[in-house]
Amino acid sequence: MERMNLRETNKANRQKLIVANAARLFSSIGYEKTAIEMVAERSNVSPATIYNNFENKTGLLLAVLIDEGEDAQQIGEKIIAQRQPNDSSIIYRIIDMYVSHPMEFMNKTCWRQALAASTASSNKKFTQEYQNVDNQLGNLLIDLMHALHKEQVFTAQVDPQSLGEIIWNNVNQMFTDFISNEAMSLKALKNALHRQTKALIVLAVK
Repeated sequence: MERMNLRETNKANRQKLIVANAARLFSSIGYEKTAIEMVAERSNVSPATIYNNFENKTGLLLAVLIDEGEDAQQIGEKIIAQRQPNDSSIIYRIIDMYVSHPMEFMNKTCWRQALAASTASSNKKFTQEYQNVDNQLGNLLIDLMHALHKEQVFTAQVDPQSLGEIIWNNVNQMFTDFISNEAMSLKALKNALHRQTKALIVLAVK
């Protein structure tokens, strides 16, 4: 049993290394110019190992999305766990992390290709995994709205579920606009999201 657990751990670590190296190559030289063989060489594995684990380059790109989302989920959980009760400013910290963290993994061009692949790919396994991770990120924000509502930060009439869904959907849409506009800075994106979110929150708080 211990040998099996060690084998699984080594496999997971190897996959994370492959995904991390793929993300670096995608950002530095571009998705199109990145070959599976290049990722394999950097990761000290055979190309066959990558094909066996990810099927193809699109699967590898989707794996980067999943890895980034899982990482963001863990960071978000830590931020929320350390928050002070009744502090609605935590909403803006989560939003900032949600849009800045992806840019630590890949540049705008790669994110455009990755999001397109997430809807068009025939790789159902990784597509479904990405959707699950994306839903979990949204649920983290929605759960935060419910917690703040229970702490009576919001008026009784506020529906925390709908409020969380609206904010999350706006974050997703604004991030899509951001990666589609090379001239838009990350600071400008955060400022816009703060302004839009504040317009909702001021109506919700007591």
